[in-house]
Amino acid sequence: MRSQSLPLPLIESPNSIDLDPINHENLAVYGYLLLISTWMLFIISINSIFEIWRFIIQPSQSSPTSLLLYDKLTIFFETIDSYIIKLWCIYVVCWWWAIVSWSGLKLFRHSKGIQG
Repeated sequence: MRSQSLPLPLIESPNSIDLDPINHENLAVYGYLLLISTWMLFIISINSIFEIWRFIIQPSQSSPTSLLLYDKLTIFFETIDSYIIKLWCIYVVCWWWAIVSWSGLKLFRHSKGIQG
């Protein structure tokens, strides 16, 4: 007589049932990293768009000893501003392109052609 065996399962079940597979300690760290990076991105973007750094380093322009530091900081912040503004504009244009392309594909997919 042939031994009848059960077919192999398509999805293997774990030996022990773990109701909560998420490590909450890592989840909290990821949340804090996400918050910090979001706020840093916001602060740097607003600083670059409105050039707030000019008002912060303006007092160092008055003394002749810190004039070299003022010039270096001005060059540094202007370089960062140009990159941030360029990247922000590229980001916005990419999102507009994606939205327009997606809506065009949706309209093309659901169109019935010339109805006559």
